[in-house]
Amino acid sequence: MRILAIICVLFICGLVHGQQSNSEDFLEYGAIDSKSKRYIDLNIGNPTEEKIYILRVEHSPEVTYRLTADLIEPLSTAQLRIQVNPSKKGNFNYVLKLFMSDQANPIIYRLVGTVTEDLPDDNYLTKCPDFNAVPAGPNAPSELTIITIDKATQELLSKSTVSIIHNGQPSGTWITGRLGKFTEKLPPGFFYFLVSREGYLTKEAGIYVGPEISEITIPLSKNPAYDPPVPTKEPVQEPEEIAQQLPPEEAQEKLNEQMANEIIDTTTQKVMPELVSIPSENFDESYFRDVNVVFVLDISSSMKMGEKMDLMKYSLNQLVSKLRPQDKMGLVTYASTAEVFQAPTSGDHKEDLQKSISNLRPIGMTAGGKGIKMGYKEVMKNYDANKTNMVIVITDGAFNKDSEDYQKTVQKYAKNGVVFSVVGIQTRERDAKLMEEAAQFGNGRFVPIQKLADAHSNLMQEIRIASFKGLKK
Repeated sequence: MRILAIICVLFICGLVHGQQSNSEDFLEYGAIDSKSKRYIDLNIGNPTEEKIYILRVEHSPEVTYRLTADLIEPLSTAQLRIQVNPSKKGNFNYVLKLFMSDQANPIIYRLVGTVTEDLPDDNYLTKCPDFNAVPAGPNAPSELTIITIDKATQELLSKSTVSIIHNGQPSGTWITGRLGKFTEKLPPGFFYFLVSREGYLTKEAGIYVGPEISEITIPLSKNPAYDPPVPTKEPVQEPEEIAQQLPPEEAQEKLNEQMANEIIDTTTQKVMPELVSIPSENFDESYFRDVNVVFVLDISSSMKMGEKMDLMKYSLNQLVSKLRPQDKMGLVTYASTAEVFQAPTSGDHKEDLQKSISNLRPIGMTAGGKGIKMGYKEVMKNYDANKTNMVIVITDGAFNKDSEDYQKTVQKYAKNGVVFSVVGIQTRERDAKLMEEAAQFGNGRFVPIQKLADAHSNLMQEIRIASFKGLKK
């Protein structure tokens, strides 16, 4: 039976944080009923040239698991499926420890969620499903109906604007019809829904869409500050009978309007007073120096949780769309090891950059120090004292595993004018403070990205701040 999903929160996995070999990663199972899928699949990658063994898995009694393999060959992955079998209603909090041959300490996963009804106690339900039970390879798109309602009255809302974002790119914008809904075929995966309507607070919601989900209901809350227009004798335009999908250019305009809505809850940082007078879309060379930037991207397995990878990809794509031909942008990735994922590329090769961003996948553990050093090596290949030279780390947590000397590296290059900033994707407060301190070593800033609205503007704003020449005199 298909499941009707109701989105009542802005984020599905807000509790997870950056992964280290001795830290805890939170796996959020959400609300579970008798029809829910109770397992989460994790990819465990081996990007090295050596074999890695999964030595053992320790877990709570109400947890079962399956592995595709105990041995992970070089440059390959294994899959870990973790199922929870709660025995009673209410919140649960279980622990699973994964011991691996390349890690001194176990990787600890804390499994959290809520059981909303009594579950059947049949033995077969407590067994973790075999991987053969799930079709291998990409699944075909399935129909999904998106419904918008008034949170208080449950009334269907026509004329709602719904924008969908997938894999860091806009996938379309719809205006709901008289019944407040529309239907679209979507492949399995994580999607962002940005919903707005006159008189209501703009809402963003991220959810994993699978073949078992047929409907998503998004409740909107009324804006208490909304001042409705004075009624006129002019006839009121009735809503369309059916939903309308907007053409690409109009869809992008609508998405920009939604993102610019000040009512949306966001953590966009305050900017320097001089920069406020320049429109946010302005990146003209008369105000901003040429940019030579290399991003050091955390693709450890913790970035797989929830919408983190999508937020990172969307942020990077927003920047790529604004790059000028004279700008250069490179990508270094780090997990268990670090590598140059995209050599510094000029801003007029946007398709190449966007393709690389689309191909980013979470895999492995965390080795941020190696990535930082490699990022500086790449940025120095195009170093120019007349440009803004930057290394920017994007991560969801602490990135200094095995890198006690990263501060020295940052300070060394800061003397040459290379700015070091850190972008935190849904970061916990404790890790955010560490990131702020790290950015200070490199004369940069900490850039928080908690939601889609932040991803739309915060990274670009950091580039504008770093490269700002000042107002014309």
